[in-house]
Amino acid sequence: MTMTATRQRNAVSEGAALGFVALGYDRIPFDKVRVDLAFRGAWRDWPYGSRFSQVNTDLWQGLDEVNALTRATEGKHTVSFYWDRGGRELTIYWRQHDFDPHSAEDLAWAAEMIDGDVPLEGWKALAQGFLDRYER
Repeated sequence: MTMTATRQRNAVSEGAALGFVALGYDRIPFDKVRVDLAFRGAWRDWPYGSRFSQVNTDLWQGLDEVNALTRATEGKHTVSFYWDRGGRELTIYWRQHDFDPHSAEDLAWAAEMIDGDVPLEGWKALAQGFLDRYER
């Protein structure tokens, strides 16, 4: 099934949030330049990026990477995660009150709920690629 542009955008943002949570992060200090550069490099090298052609188009047309990364805010239609972009940190929240970020079952469930058929390891790879660049 083809994903709409909105679903592609939300999937990438929510999936990245899942990747960060699976790696033990629920927030990132907000340094716009560092976030933009880290996401740009991680996205470019991520093997699943071709599944999300709308995100590729958005970035090519000038959408800044911080907005691509954190698009899934509280008001967006996502099942598991959303971002809060207020303040000095980009913070990830989960929607399910009983979600356990240390539970392999909960992480696997969240990966299945995100559009695009990317496995949990794929979302973790995107987040790790980001962190590798951000922390340099």
